[in-house]
Amino acid sequence: MKELPDESVHLVVTSPPYPMIEMWDALFDSADPRIGRNLSSDRVSDIRKAYFLMHAQLEKSFRECARVLISGGICCVNIGDAVRSIGGSFQLFPNHATIIATLENLGLIMLPYLLWKKPTNKPNAFLGSGFLPTNAYVTLDCEYILIARKGGPRKFRPKDSDRYLSSYSKRERDKWFSQIWQEIPGALQSRNGINGRTAAFPIEVPRRLIKMFSIIGDNVLDPFMGTGTTLLAALETERNFIGYEIDRSMISEKALKAAENIEIIGR
Repeated sequence: MKELPDESVHLVVTSPPYPMIEMWDALFDSADPRIGRNLSSDRVSDIRKAYFLMHAQLEKSFRECARVLISGGICCVNIGDAVRSIGGSFQLFPNHATIIATLENLGLIMLPYLLWKKPTNKPNAFLGSGFLPTNAYVTLDCEYILIARKGGPRKFRPKDSDRYLSSYSKRERDKWFSQIWQEIPGALQSRNGINGRTAAFPIEVPRRLIKMFSIIGDNVLDPFMGTGTTLLAALETERNFIGYEIDRSMISEKALKAAENIEIIGR
Protein backbone atom coordinates (compact mmCIF):
# COMPACT_ATOMS: atom_id res chain seq x y z
CA MET A 1 0.00 0.00 0.00
CA LYS A 2 2.75 2.38 -1.03
CA GLU A 3 0.13 5.04 -1.85
CA LEU A 4 -0.72 5.40 1.85
CA PRO A 5 1.55 7.24 4.29
CA ASP A 6 2.21 5.95 7.79
CA GLU A 7 -0.59 6.51 10.31
CA SER A 8 -3.11 7.84 7.78
CA VAL A 9 -6.01 5.42 8.36
CA HIS A 10 -8.38 5.46 11.32
CA LEU A 11 -10.18 2.14 10.80
CA VAL A 12 -9.69 -1.08 8.84
CA VAL A 13 -12.81 -3.14 8.07
CA THR A 14 -12.22 -6.18 5.92
CA SER A 15 -13.02 -9.81 5.16
CA PRO A 16 -10.07 -11.51 3.44
CA PRO A 17 -10.13 -14.71 1.39
CA TYR A 18 -10.45 -17.58 3.84
CA PRO A 19 -7.50 -20.02 3.78
CA MET A 20 -8.50 -23.64 3.12
CA ILE A 21 -11.85 -22.70 1.57
CA GLU A 22 -11.66 -24.25 -1.90
CA MET A 23 -13.06 -21.27 -3.80
CA TRP A 24 -9.91 -19.31 -2.86
CA ASP A 25 -7.33 -22.04 -3.56
CA ALA A 26 -6.48 -20.76 -7.04
CA LEU A 27 -6.08 -17.19 -5.82
CA PHE A 28 -3.61 -18.20 -3.11
CA ASP A 29 -1.77 -20.47 -5.55
CA SER A 30 -1.36 -17.58 -8.00
CA ALA A 31 0.44 -15.67 -5.23
CA ASP A 32 2.66 -18.60 -4.21
CA PRO A 33 2.82 -21.77 -6.39
CA ARG A 34 4.06 -23.77 -3.40
CA ILE A 35 0.51 -23.58 -2.07
CA GLY A 36 -0.96 -25.54 -4.98
CA ARG A 37 1.82 -28.12 -4.86
CA ASN A 38 1.23 -28.76 -1.18
CA LEU A 39 -2.56 -28.85 -1.59
CA SER A 40 -2.22 -31.61 -4.19
CA SER A 41 -0.66 -33.89 -1.58
CA ASP A 42 -2.54 -36.34 0.63
CA ARG A 43 -0.12 -35.82 3.51
CA VAL A 44 -1.39 -33.80 6.45
CA SER A 45 2.02 -32.16 6.89
CA ASP A 46 1.95 -30.81 3.30
CA ILE A 47 -1.62 -29.50 3.65
CA ARG A 48 -0.64 -27.71 6.84
CA LYS A 49 2.28 -26.13 4.97
CA ALA A 50 -0.21 -24.85 2.39
CA TYR A 51 -2.39 -23.45 5.18
CA PHE A 52 0.44 -21.45 6.73
CA LEU A 53 1.68 -20.30 3.30
CA MET A 54 -1.83 -18.92 2.66
CA HIS A 55 -1.69 -17.02 5.93
CA ALA A 56 1.76 -15.72 5.03
CA GLN A 57 0.15 -14.04 2.01
CA LEU A 58 -2.54 -12.44 4.20
CA GLU A 59 0.12 -11.30 6.67
CA LYS A 60 1.64 -9.03 3.99
CA SER A 61 -1.59 -7.01 3.85
CA PHE A 62 -2.08 -7.01 7.62
CA ARG A 63 1.48 -5.72 8.04
CA GLU A 64 0.60 -2.75 5.86
CA CYS A 65 -2.63 -2.23 7.80
CA ALA A 66 -0.60 -2.00 11.00
CA ARG A 67 1.72 0.53 9.38
CA VAL A 68 -0.99 2.86 8.08
CA LEU A 69 -3.23 2.79 11.17
CA ILE A 70 -3.06 5.82 13.44
CA SER A 71 -2.25 5.40 17.11
CA GLY A 72 -5.51 4.21 18.64
CA GLY A 73 -6.81 3.05 15.25
CA ILE A 74 -8.85 -0.15 15.02
CA CYS A 75 -8.57 -3.15 12.72
CA CYS A 76 -11.68 -5.34 12.27
CA VAL A 77 -11.32 -8.64 10.42
CA ASN A 78 -14.29 -10.84 9.52
CA ILE A 79 -13.00 -14.40 9.15
CA GLY A 80 -14.39 -17.92 9.33
CA ASP A 81 -12.66 -21.16 10.17
CA ALA A 82 -12.46 -23.92 7.55
CA VAL A 83 -12.95 -27.68 7.56
CA ARG A 84 -11.45 -29.99 4.99
CA SER A 85 -10.92 -33.70 4.42
CA ILE A 86 -7.29 -34.71 3.95
CA GLY A 87 -6.59 -38.26 2.90
CA GLY A 88 -9.95 -39.32 4.30
CA SER A 89 -9.37 -37.48 7.59
CA PHE A 90 -11.63 -34.54 8.48
CA GLN A 91 -10.04 -31.60 10.29
CA LEU A 92 -10.48 -27.98 11.29
CA PHE A 93 -8.25 -25.12 10.15
CA PRO A 94 -8.63 -22.33 12.77
CA ASN A 95 -8.23 -19.23 10.61
CA HIS A 96 -9.34 -16.91 13.41
CA ALA A 97 -6.64 -18.16 15.79
CA THR A 98 -3.89 -17.84 13.18
CA ILE A 99 -4.93 -14.28 12.30
CA ILE A 100 -5.02 -13.34 16.00
CA ALA A 101 -1.41 -14.54 16.26
CA THR A 102 -0.51 -12.56 13.13
CA LEU A 103 -2.06 -9.32 14.43
CA GLU A 104 -0.38 -9.73 17.81
CA ASN A 105 2.98 -10.38 16.16
CA LEU A 106 2.52 -7.12 14.25
CA GLY A 107 2.20 -5.28 17.56
CA LEU A 108 -1.57 -4.79 17.60
CA ILE A 109 -3.53 -5.29 20.82
CA MET A 110 -6.40 -7.76 20.63
CA LEU A 111 -9.75 -6.61 22.01
CA PRO A 112 -12.82 -8.80 22.69
CA TYR A 113 -14.06 -10.21 19.40
CA LEU A 114 -17.56 -10.65 17.99
CA LEU A 115 -19.24 -13.88 16.94
CA TRP A 116 -21.53 -13.49 13.93
CA LYS A 117 -23.99 -16.39 14.00
CA LYS A 118 -24.99 -16.73 10.37
CA PRO A 119 -28.39 -18.07 9.34
CA THR A 120 -28.21 -21.24 7.28
CA ASN A 121 -30.50 -22.76 4.69
CA LYS A 122 -29.81 -26.18 6.24
CA PRO A 123 -30.12 -25.68 10.00
CA ASN A 124 -30.35 -29.42 10.63
CA ALA A 125 -27.47 -30.51 8.39
CA PHE A 126 -24.84 -32.14 10.60
CA LEU A 127 -21.63 -33.86 9.59
CA GLY A 128 -20.81 -37.28 10.88
CA SER A 129 -22.81 -40.27 12.05
CA GLY A 130 -26.32 -38.93 12.56
CA PHE A 131 -27.60 -39.73 16.05
CA LEU A 132 -24.81 -42.14 16.96
CA PRO A 133 -21.85 -41.04 19.07
CA THR A 134 -18.96 -40.38 18.79
CA ASN A 135 -18.07 -39.41 15.23
CA ALA A 136 -20.28 -36.39 14.48
CA TYR A 137 -18.92 -32.85 14.11
CA VAL A 138 -20.12 -29.52 15.45
CA THR A 139 -21.63 -27.33 12.72
CA LEU A 140 -19.62 -24.23 11.77
CA ASP A 141 -22.41 -21.65 11.89
CA CYS A 142 -20.46 -18.72 13.37
CA GLU A 143 -17.84 -16.43 11.91
CA TYR A 144 -15.47 -14.23 13.88
CA ILE A 145 -15.09 -10.48 13.73
CA LEU A 146 -11.67 -9.93 15.26
CA ILE A 147 -10.97 -6.49 16.70
CA ALA A 148 -7.45 -5.19 17.31
CA ARG A 149 -6.11 -1.75 18.24
CA LYS A 150 -2.83 -0.04 17.50
CA GLY A 151 -1.57 1.12 20.89
CA GLY A 152 -3.79 2.64 23.56
CA PRO A 153 -7.24 4.21 23.22
CA ARG A 154 -7.56 6.92 20.58
CA LYS A 155 -7.28 10.49 21.86
CA PHE A 156 -9.63 13.32 20.89
CA ARG A 157 -9.84 17.05 21.48
CA PRO A 158 -12.20 17.98 24.34
CA LYS A 159 -15.80 18.02 23.08
CA ASP A 160 -14.70 17.09 19.53
CA SER A 161 -17.71 18.05 17.38
CA ASP A 162 -17.32 15.22 14.85
CA ARG A 163 -17.11 12.70 17.66
CA TYR A 164 -20.34 13.98 19.20
CA LEU A 165 -22.06 14.01 15.79
CA SER A 166 -21.02 10.36 15.38
CA SER A 167 -22.61 9.14 18.61
CA TYR A 168 -24.85 6.07 18.62
CA SER A 169 -27.99 5.47 20.66
CA LYS A 170 -28.24 3.41 23.84
CA ARG A 171 -30.24 0.81 21.92
CA GLU A 172 -27.53 0.61 19.27
CA ARG A 173 -24.79 0.38 21.89
CA ASP A 174 -26.54 -2.40 23.77
CA LYS A 175 -27.12 -4.34 20.55
CA TRP A 176 -23.85 -3.75 18.75
CA PHE A 177 -21.49 -4.29 21.67
CA SER A 178 -23.01 -7.62 22.65
CA GLN A 179 -20.56 -10.35 21.65
CA ILE A 180 -22.97 -12.43 19.58
CA TRP A 181 -24.59 -10.95 16.47
CA GLN A 182 -27.28 -13.32 15.29
CA GLU A 183 -29.98 -11.39 13.49
CA ILE A 184 -27.91 -10.37 10.44
CA PRO A 185 -28.66 -12.52 7.37
CA GLY A 186 -25.90 -13.37 4.91
CA ALA A 187 -25.45 -11.44 1.67
CA LEU A 188 -26.56 -12.59 -1.78
CA GLN A 189 -23.66 -14.66 -3.13
CA SER A 190 -24.03 -14.07 -6.85
CA ARG A 191 -22.44 -11.78 -9.38
CA ASN A 192 -23.19 -11.76 -13.10
CA GLY A 193 -25.10 -15.00 -12.68
CA ILE A 194 -22.22 -16.81 -10.95
CA ASN A 195 -23.39 -18.17 -7.61
CA GLY A 196 -21.05 -18.52 -4.66
CA ARG A 197 -18.33 -16.40 -6.23
CA THR A 198 -18.23 -13.14 -4.31
CA ALA A 199 -18.13 -14.26 -0.65
CA ALA A 200 -19.54 -10.81 0.17
CA PHE A 201 -20.67 -9.93 3.67
CA PRO A 202 -23.95 -8.02 4.25
CA ILE A 203 -23.64 -4.24 4.47
CA GLU A 204 -24.95 -4.24 8.06
CA VAL A 205 -21.62 -5.75 9.23
CA PRO A 206 -19.30 -2.95 8.00
CA ARG A 207 -21.97 -0.32 8.73
CA ARG A 208 -22.02 -1.26 12.41
CA LEU A 209 -18.25 -1.57 12.70
CA ILE A 210 -17.71 1.81 11.06
CA LYS A 211 -20.16 3.51 13.41
CA MET A 212 -18.72 1.70 16.44
CA PHE A 213 -15.04 2.41 15.80
CA SER A 214 -14.73 5.62 13.75
CA ILE A 215 -16.16 9.11 13.53
CA ILE A 216 -17.49 11.23 10.67
CA GLY A 217 -14.68 12.24 8.31
CA ASP A 218 -12.35 9.36 9.25
CA ASN A 219 -10.46 7.30 6.69
CA VAL A 220 -11.71 3.70 6.41
CA LEU A 221 -9.56 1.09 4.65
CA ASP A 222 -10.55 -2.27 3.17
CA PRO A 223 -7.47 -4.09 1.81
CA PHE A 224 -9.64 -6.93 0.43
CA MET A 225 -12.36 -4.81 -1.15
CA GLY A 226 -14.25 -7.51 -3.05
CA THR A 227 -17.63 -6.27 -4.24
CA GLY A 228 -17.24 -2.96 -2.40
CA THR A 229 -19.60 -3.46 0.54
CA THR A 230 -17.33 -1.56 2.95
CA LEU A 231 -17.11 1.28 0.42
CA LEU A 232 -20.90 1.62 0.38
CA ALA A 233 -21.09 1.54 4.17
CA ALA A 234 -18.33 4.15 4.52
CA LEU A 235 -19.97 6.57 2.11
CA GLU A 236 -23.36 6.05 3.76
CA THR A 237 -21.89 6.96 7.17
CA GLU A 238 -19.93 10.00 5.91
CA ARG A 239 -16.46 8.47 6.12
CA ASN A 240 -13.71 8.53 3.51
CA PHE A 241 -12.87 5.20 1.89
CA ILE A 242 -9.70 3.57 0.58
CA GLY A 243 -9.88 0.10 -0.95
CA TYR A 244 -7.62 -2.40 -2.67
CA GLU A 245 -8.82 -5.22 -4.92
CA ILE A 246 -6.65 -7.27 -7.28
CA ASP A 247 -9.63 -8.38 -9.41
CA ARG A 248 -11.46 -5.36 -10.79
CA SER A 249 -14.34 -7.51 -12.03
CA MET A 250 -15.24 -8.32 -8.42
CA ILE A 251 -16.29 -4.73 -7.66
CA SER A 252 -20.03 -4.28 -8.08
CA GLU A 253 -21.53 -1.67 -10.37
CA LYS A 254 -23.38 -0.27 -7.37
CA ALA A 255 -20.12 0.36 -5.55
CA LEU A 256 -18.48 1.93 -8.58
CA LYS A 257 -21.44 4.24 -9.19
CA ALA A 258 -21.61 5.27 -5.52
CA ALA A 259 -18.10 6.71 -5.59
CA GLU A 260 -17.70 9.95 -7.52
CA ASN A 261 -13.95 9.50 -7.86
CA ILE A 262 -12.44 6.07 -7.49
CA GLU A 263 -9.08 4.73 -8.61
CA ILE A 264 -8.84 0.97 -9.03
CA ILE A 265 -5.37 -0.45 -8.41
CA GLY A 266 -5.05 -3.99 -9.69
CA ARG A 267 -5.62 -6.13 -12.73
